[in-house]
Amino acid sequence: MRTVRLIIALLILTTPLLAQNRFINRDLNFSVLTPAPEWQWAQVPRTSLGGCEGIIVVSSPHGEQFSVSVSPTGKFRLDEATVYELQSTIRRDAADLGYSIADFHHIRSTSPIFPSYTYSYTRVGKDGKKSYVDGYLAAVNRVYTIQYASDARGSLDDFKRFVASFQIADKFEAQRGTGGPAMSPFGGLPGAMKTALGQPMAPNAMEPITH
Repeated sequence: MRTVRLIIALLILTTPLLAQNRFINRDLNFSVLTPAPEWQWAQVPRTSLGGCEGIIVVSSPHGEQFSVSVSPTGKFRLDEATVYELQSTIRRDAADLGYSIADFHHIRSTSPIFPSYTYSYTRVGKDGKKSYVDGYLAAVNRVYTIQYASDARGSLDDFKRFVASFQIADKFEAQRGTGGPAMSPFGGLPGAMKTALGQPMAPNAMEPITH
């Protein structure tokens, strides 16, 4: 009996600490676990969002970044054709900026959001230097793009746990604004996938978020 009481007491003490580690943005209607206590949250200023409703970034002390880009509300189509559009957009924009894309892969996923896809690709610069982008694309009444751009995928396991912890904050709100025909998040919202190229955000281009 004493052991049971001890376990219950530990659960009571631990639960608030776990809750504090979950970042919640009710305006963009999502929540996700902070990778570790030392990681810091920031956001791209509204004047620099392009077609996005918001871009939230969490960064480690060593400069690793995970970003969450969120579109305005709408009714979106998310299927194999959409992922093909994503790949075409990435390749076209890469060519415009003078680098190439290799090893693009994607897999349909049923969690944490349905429908959704995971994807990855390699960016190759003019000098041959490679960097890597891992991402997750999901749609409810907004399109959520979660990405990790890096030189060596050193925090890939952390990123996978980050994606797995992603949740819609208010499921009722996620049903709003879904009338009319479904559209592609790329063709219907120019610029809404601003971070599709997976380029890390400069610290001086972001506003800190107190969490």
